[in-house]
Amino acid sequence: MINQPMSPADARAIEDVLNRVAYLLDAHEYDRLGEVFAADISFDNPGRLTADGLDEVITAFKAIATPAVSHHITNVVVNGVDDDTAECESKALALRAGGQVTAAIYRDTVTRTGAGWRVSARRIRPLG
Repeated sequence: MINQPMSPADARAIEDVLNRVAYLLDAHEYDRLGEVFAADISFDNPGRLTADGLDEVITAFKAIATPAVSHHITNVVVNGVDDDTAECESKALALRAGGQVTAAIYRDTVTRTGAGWRVSARRIRPLG
């Protein structure tokens, strides 16, 4: 992972996009995921959801019978790759129905688009 310096404004915008993913998922506003995910997103949460492309990701989220109640993104680290790409790592806690909390590491590739920063790849590694 390259760690090219990023402007504070870009780093903050990237962190904002990562946080917005959680808010949209928690509100079940899956049709708005284009506000945070790139059209060609590659999404991999082993055993739960694997999809390529925004339409497939939206369809997959809509099909989850018991989605998490609340996602919490913490410890975000943004590493610049070049002026238009960053690799990010963060911790995530998800509250599930019935009160169970699960933890994971998110590894995201974030790309600058004409509409702003978007997650173009997300790999989730469950913890515990």
